[in-house]
Amino acid sequence: MTIPLQTITSFRTTFNPFMRASRPCRLFLSLIRNPSTTSTSSPTHIDVKVTQLPRNSTQLPEMTIGFKGGKEVKLEVGKRQLKIGDVIEEVARVGRGIEREQTLKD
Repeated sequence: MTIPLQTITSFRTTFNPFMRASRPCRLFLSLIRNPSTTSTSSPTHIDVKVTQLPRNSTQLPEMTIGFKGGKEVKLEVGKRQLKIGDVIEEVARVGRGIEREQTLKD
């Protein structure tokens, strides 16, 4: 399953890098950070904001993904015990829906 990077506009995440439950946040961050999404002049630019919690923090990891058209999806990774495959599947599902809407408008 691929991530529709052209539909994602922002990514915010909060996690403790030492918690096992934070793994999907770290992996998803590494998947969306590439040369085409980091440049602000790029059409596929993604605004990334990462908040790393201290080692002794017990706050569960979460991420919010903003899509074109103003839609936002908040995933409580720690509370729902999501794996990276679950996160990619959810983001891809929403991204496909947005792409479908854009093709119907054109």
